[in-house]
Order: sequence, then C-alpha cells, then structure tokens
Amino acid sequence: MTKHEPNRTFPRAFSRVLLVPGLVLGLGLAGCGGDDVEQQPPANAGVEIQGDWLTVDTSQVDDTALFPGSVIASDQSPIASRMMGYIRSIDVREGQQVEKDQVLLTIDQSDVDSQIHQAEAALAKARSGLANARSNFERFERLYAENAVPKQQFEQMQTAYEVAQGDFQAAQAAVEQARSQVAYAQIQAPFDGTIVQRMVDPGQLATPGQPLLMLQGSGDREVQVEVDDQAYATLDEGDEIEIGYRRADGSPATFRGEVLRLVSAANPITRTHTVKISVPADLELTPGNFVTVNIVLDQKPAVIIPADALHDRAGMTGVFVLDDEDQARFRVVRLGQERGDQVVVLGGLENGDRVITSAQGHLANGVTVVKAGNAAS
Repeated sequence: MTKHEPNRTFPRAFSRVLLVPGLVLGLGLAGCGGDDVEQQPPANAGVEIQGDWLTVDTSQVDDTALFPGSVIASDQSPIASRMMGYIRSIDVREGQQVEKDQVLLTIDQSDVDSQIHQAEAALAKARSGLANARSNFERFERLYAENAVPKQQFEQMQTAYEVAQGDFQAAQAAVEQARSQVAYAQIQAPFDGTIVQRMVDPGQLATPGQPLLMLQGSGDREVQVEVDDQAYATLDEGDEIEIGYRRADGSPATFRGEVLRLVSAANPITRTHTVKISVPADLELTPGNFVTVNIVLDQKPAVIIPADALHDRAGMTGVFVLDDEDQARFRVVRLGQERGDQVVVLGGLENGDRVITSAQGHLANGVTVVKAGNAAS
C-alpha cells in the first residue's frame, strides 16, 4: 500500500457491523409485518367465574386518630415512707393480695431511736433550765414587792422565765415528734388491694416521699391515654369515645367509655395531655391491658368497603373492579382505618365503581365475573 492509497479495511469492517442489525431488523419486520399474523388474545380472555360486587358511593366518614392507652385501677396508689432510714424487711411480694392496715415493709428505726434520745436529753435540760428560771423569778418577785431590787432586774428575771418556758415547750414538742416517727417505721396498707410493683429491696435507703411499692385496689378501672393537642381540643368531660381491645381469645372488640378527666397541662417532654376514660364494669379487662382509643377529629369524604374485598398483589393493596365489559381489573387503593369487618378507602375508588366482594374461582385481570345463577349454561 502506497502512501496515497486509501485504507479500505476500515470501511469493509464498518459495513459488517451495519449489516448485522439490519439483518435482525429485517427478520423482525418479516415476523411482525403483514395482515395475516394472528394477534395474541389478552390474558384470561374467555375465563368466566361467578361472584358478587357492590357499587360504591362516597360519603362523609369520621376522620379519627388512634392513640394507645392502658387500663389502670382508679384507686392505684404508690406507697412511700414518711421517714428516712434503711429498709429492714419487705413483708409482701408482687401480685400478693393485702388487707387494709397490713404491714407491708419495715424501716430500720435506729436513727429514729437516736433522735428520740437526743430529744429527751434536750427536754431534760430544758426542764432543768425552766426550774432554775422559775426559782429566780419567784425570788425576784418577792424582792421587787419589798422594793429590794430595781424594776429592771425583776423584768429581766421575768423575761428569762418566759424564755425557759418556751424552750421547755419546744423540747417537749421535739420529743413527741421524734417518738411519732416510730409509728412510720412500719408502713401499712391504706386499703385492700394487690401489690403490683416493688421498687426497692431490703438494705436500700428510703427517703420521705420516695415510692417503695405500688398498691392497686380492686375497685373501678379506667383507661389512661396520652393525646396530642389536636385530639385534646375536640374532647369534653362526658363525651363518649370508642375504645378497641382484644378479648381473652384474641378476637377484636370495642366498647364506648365516658371521658372522666382531662388534664389541661401538657407533658413538657411528650407535649401530650392525659385523658382518663371510664370502663364498663361488666368487661373482662384488667389493669395493664392494652387498648386503642379512637378520637374523632373531623369528617371527610371516603368510601367504605368490606375488608374481604382487599387483595394483595406484589406487595400492593387494592381491589378488583368491574369494567364496562364485566371484566375484573385490579386497582390500587389508599386505605384509612379498619372498622370491624369494613375498611375506609381514602383514594383509588370513585362513585359508581363496582367492587368485587367475593368470587367463586381465581380472580385475576381480564376474568369475566357474572352474578351467581346468571352464568351461561
């Protein structure tokens, strides 16, 4: 190849590259072109099953918010000590039934005994000082009556006597107060109930006001729930609220309770308000049971359908609706809250849509659905 001869190798290789796709394209056109090619029918075309459906209609439904709550005893009370001291013994256990005035735990009273001894010593000193001040006062009173001492000296003795009287009374009160602490060494149950929690162990230091045990009475029960500002603004005492719970067998159930108390002050950490709701006496709910409180915030348009009409396809929740040719078409919907055996649909359905609620066979896109008894023979 000379210096000026053109390079023919590259164009020849390039033409080969272009010929391959052209060949594929020609084969594709040969396979797809023409009027004699048979069209593939849609999936499930000609499949017919029996079923039932309903025509939906948009209506105003309650826009509710769910809040988790707990059942508590209305007379639940923490047991605390009124004196400081080490816990000598705890005479009850969690779950134990106790009676009123039963001893629950004992605080070591060594410190109290020491305080009593100190108070008694101070009282003895004050008694001696009072006797001395009285003797001086009586002596100066006679001398003053005889004009043997000046008035100023007499008044000084009189004041000293009055101060000694006050010191003696204060010492007496200190002894009584120290002795009264002995009664607090044994903590008793304020009412009949059940010990539901123990916060301390023997040997720990108890301080005044510190909760040591939690005593739960056997009286009325309440639901306690924390709600946000929006829900709290819709509530008034006396309102009835729907509350969901599960029976002993696990099945869902609901009841309506009356709002008993509303705490206007919000929790500074959670920014929620405490609400207490009554529990009917005939319900088998025990303190500690979990419940869900449904609070109506507003109303909004939505559709309600049976929960059995919902289907899951590839992780998407939707329903099958009938088109104009009575064929099933899957449609994704946006769900709201469940209401027993029904569910609120917030989006995906319109007025007049026919939602398939049951089918006697495999339900899929393109399947024709006819009413039971109307199938072609």
